Amino acid sequence: MIPNLEPITVDSVTFVALSGGLVVLAWSRANRFFLPALAAAGVVLALSWLGWKDLIALVVFLSAPYLAAKVLWGRKERAARLIISSVIVWQLLLFLVIKRYSWFDFLGWIDQPVIIIGISYILFRQIHLVIDARFLGDLPLNLVRYIGFILSPWTLVAGPIQRYEGFCQGLDGIRRPANRELLEAGHRIINGLILAFVIAPVFLEPSRITNLGHPEAGLVDLAVVFYGYPFYLYMNFAGYTGIMIGFAKLCGCSNLPENFRHPYLAANTRDFWNRWHISFGLWIKHYVFTPVCTYLFAATDAKWHRLMMLVAVLIAFYIVGVWHGTTINYLIFGILQGTGVIVSAAFEHWRKRVWGAERAREINKMHWFRGLSILVALHFTCFSFLLLNDHPDRLIEALRVFFL
Repeated sequence: MIPNLEPITVDSVTFVALSGGLVVLAWSRANRFFLPALAAAGVVLALSWLGWKDLIALVVFLSAPYLAAKVLWGRKERAARLIISSVIVWQLLLFLVIKRYSWFDFLGWIDQPVIIIGISYILFRQIHLVIDARFLGDLPLNLVRYIGFILSPWTLVAGPIQRYEGFCQGLDGIRRPANRELLEAGHRIINGLILAFVIAPVFLEPSRITNLGHPEAGLVDLAVVFYGYPFYLYMNFAGYTGIMIGFAKLCGCSNLPENFRHPYLAANTRDFWNRWHISFGLWIKHYVFTPVCTYLFAATDAKWHRLMMLVAVLIAFYIVGVWHGTTINYLIFGILQGTGVIVSAAFEHWRKRVWGAERAREINKMHWFRGLSILVALHFTCFSFLLLNDHPDRLIEALRVFFL
């Protein structure tokens, strides 16, 4: 950790100073130095969380993807499969060790390094960069750009997940925004601050699963836990993302991906994942589901393709669960969500077969059906989010005490 520097959080004076400095630089005639300043701000943010041993782990984690990307950059003709697969396997193993998954936790000296500062998001950007390096040759890549892309303070801790081409496009727009854009950016920041630091904390303590473990807990407490935690997650996460998008807009970068679109108004689980953590869902679709599905289709007869599609969905959501955390409840969460996607797709297929596609579309537009679908999807989501609320043992014990 940097001497005399507390870990930098979004609500800290240091973060405001870093962000304010970037805004001032973006508006000035010296904005050609914005990229090095952005990279430096990301490094300071990361270092504020790290001890020197953790810093070694981070440097090792950052090295191989950059070297591989430089070798592959713009070289479409190069036989790159071995390089890409080797680097991805290496990064995944490092990720499991650094994030301290139980079977890989043999480096006890890693404390809270990149776990806190978003190693999962770093990994996603690295995998994208290595896989797509051959097709990004028209864009510049050097160490400063790599550090700025990987450790950008806008996306370091909790996303959104931006692709490299979008990052470069955003840098091209660095300037003082028009007044209308300034108002929009300020609106996003203020809304984000209210959601993350005013509204979300109201839901946090009452929604803790341990509140159900008291003998006097009743149905009201169950309702508060059941509905409160999902709303805490949304308010906190969407608020944080809104703050980052707002600060980027203040600098003239207007293309950070949106991460949420009214997720609790989703009509089914598939719709939910088109609205919740959107950049993450798109990444999983592009880099996990599509390649797995393509491989399974190529390896099997056509009569098995529908089954292979289901297998690909479950594999993708297994990754979703494992990415969220290191304990079994996160794995169950991923499989449960994948099952929800399969069931909602099967139900839609059944409706079209029984009623016909046109009649099914008409029913989808009816207010009663839409409302009922939203209620079912919301309650399934709230139930599955209980698995993210606490450790499995405490969750089971609290529910046992409450219901028994």
